[in-house]
Amino acid sequence: MNAHEMLPVPRAAGLAPERVTGKRCVWCGGADTVVLGPRLSVIGLALKRWHPRGCRPCTRREASRMHGIHITTCARCAHRDYCSDARALYELALYRQKSG
Repeated sequence: MNAHEMLPVPRAAGLAPERVTGKRCVWCGGADTVVLGPRLSVIGLALKRWHPRGCRPCTRREASRMHGIHITTCARCAHRDYCSDARALYELALYRQKSG
């Protein structure tokens, strides 16, 4: 799994169609630039695959938030021996900050 796929996204059922189809940022509705990977959700009483996308600021914010949560709950990261998931989230947050 890559860092993009680790980011939680809002429930598809409550989102505008543009956000579900990946035409807009899944969090703020702004311009999309970052592919977040395929997801499975119940949409209209059926299990469907959808492809959310995010804008750079929202992706950076979520990656940073998830990194903070991860390093306090992961047994390996709690001892400062950061796992590959933590490093991937950190790099995603840092990369987006440098380029966004």
